[in-house]
Amino acid sequence: MNGLLAIYQKELATYFRSPIAYFVIAVFLLGTGYFFIYNIFMTGIGTMDETFQSMGILLLTLMPVMTMRLFSGEYSGRTMELLMTLPLRPWQIVIGKYLGATTMLLLMTAATCINLIPLYLYGTPETSTILSGYLGFFLLGMACLAVGQLFSALTQNQIVAALITIPVLLGFWFIGHVQSFQASPVLRELFGYLSFALHFGDFIRGLVRSEAVTFYLVVSAIALTLNTSYLKWQR
Repeated sequence: MNGLLAIYQKELATYFRSPIAYFVIAVFLLGTGYFFIYNIFMTGIGTMDETFQSMGILLLTLMPVMTMRLFSGEYSGRTMELLMTLPLRPWQIVIGKYLGATTMLLLMTAATCINLIPLYLYGTPETSTILSGYLGFFLLGMACLAVGQLFSALTQNQIVAALITIPVLLGFWFIGHVQSFQASPVLRELFGYLSFALHFGDFIRGLVRSEAVTFYLVVSAIALTLNTSYLKWQR
C-alpha cells in the first residue's frame, strides 16, 4: 500500500504543477458557470437538470485532456522504464494514478457547488435530485477517467491518446440514439444499456438506480483491469 500511496502523491503533485490541469479546471468551471447562468437566469428554469446535462457533455471533452499524460507523459519523459523497474505491482501503479485523477475530478465537482448558492437563495430546488445528479456526474467522470487512462497507456503520444479517447467517450454517450434504428429488441436493449447519456439522465431526474451505478463501476473496473494487464504484458 505504501507504493500505491507514493504513486498517488506523485500524481497529485504532478497535477498541481501542470498548466494543463489548471487549464482544464478553468475551462470546466467557466463552462459550468455559463451553462448555469444561462439555464437559470436566461430561461428561468429553476432546476439543475439542463446544467447537469451540459456538464456531462463538457466532461466528456475535457477528461481526455486530463488523462492523456497519465502514461503517455511517462513515455515521453522517458520515466516509464524507471517506473516499471520499481518494486511496485502494476495494479498499484494503475490505481495510484487513477486515484490521483479521481481526486482532481472530485475537486472540480465540489467547486461547481458554488452555483447552488443563488439557486437556493432565489428558488426551492429538490436537494435529493441535486445530490442524485452530482452522484451520477461523479460516476460518469470515474468511467471517463478509467477509459482515458487506458488509452494513455496504449500510446506514447499524449495528443493521440486524447484524440482516441474523445470519440470513444462520445460514442458511449450518443450510442443510445441508435436504439430507434434497430429492429431487434436485443440490440435496442444493448445500445440503451451501453449509453452513458441514458444512465446519466436517470440520475439527473433523481433516480439512483443500482443498474446505472453498477454500469459506471463496471466500465471503470474493466478499463482499469485492461490497463493493469497491459502493464503486466509490457514487463
